Amino acid sequence: MRQSPIQHDLERSQSILPRYSVLVDTDIGDDIDDALALALILRSPEIDLLGITTVFGDVQRRARLAQHLLHVYGRNNVSIAAGVQTPLQPHHRPSGVPQAALVDKRVVLPAIRTLSGPEFIIETASAYRGRFTLLCLGPLTNVATALRIQPDLFMAIKEIIMVGGTSRFPSPEWNVRSDARAAQIVLGAGIPVKLLGWNITTRCQLRECDLQRLHQVDSPETQFLIQLLGIWKRHRPRWQPVLPFIHDPLTVVALCRPGLFEFEEMTARVFIHGPLKGFMVPRILDGPLVHAAIGIKAEEAREWVMRRLITPSPT
Repeated sequence: MRQSPIQHDLERSQSILPRYSVLVDTDIGDDIDDALALALILRSPEIDLLGITTVFGDVQRRARLAQHLLHVYGRNNVSIAAGVQTPLQPHHRPSGVPQAALVDKRVVLPAIRTLSGPEFIIETASAYRGRFTLLCLGPLTNVATALRIQPDLFMAIKEIIMVGGTSRFPSPEWNVRSDARAAQIVLGAGIPVKLLGWNITTRCQLRECDLQRLHQVDSPETQFLIQLLGIWKRHRPRWQPVLPFIHDPLTVVALCRPGLFEFEEMTARVFIHGPLKGFMVPRILDGPLVHAAIGIKAEEAREWVMRRLITPSPT
């Protein structure tokens, strides 16, 4: 009998040992894609999750939400540190954390690290020098602050995979615009960067059938994701579509299945003054070099994400 793609993926994953050490920096709690990205990481046996830092606005509530998600997935051993609340260059009010309403206060969770987010990044870099990847899912304030504290930190980070900016037309994309100065610092630090711009991530969107697939899996993990999706739908801005883009999970795809992307080395300049303040301008001006995604096999990437999300973790 021929195996289904999910059975094949599960059996293959059971033989995989972690080969990517990852630290996640996230503004989880408003858009749904941060939570989906964390869930995807926890369903990816190739990844050794070293810790999570939260950024932008109410970082303590974001940290509690991330901690509760880890608890639902049976991963209370992962450390979390609350990061920097205020951007280096504020542009707009931080978004809220409506999804934190699902945190069950009756559940006893491990304490959040007393280190700040930037301090935790520095600590991780010291322990895993040159051997870990930063997945940056929100504004880059924590990473920029860590680089200000320890300027030679850039030599200790193997790679950054970030959602932000663009590889095509200049854009005031959310993560970069939320702290343009931080983005400028991080991109100019000398750390190898894979950049997933809005022009690429908006090609990958969940379908109604994907939500039905989640509903069909009777597990605490998928039920929690369904609850988070419900809160996201009620609180999403009116201009956002009803079905979510999976911006942040694509960082995990870029790490584990880079062949689903086409990358090109280009300059990426972030403006912090003038009429283009908060914009990233790729290609045409002097600036830091990044490996920016210019193409994606969107259907294959979406299907890979969904398979991982609905497949139980190996026991």
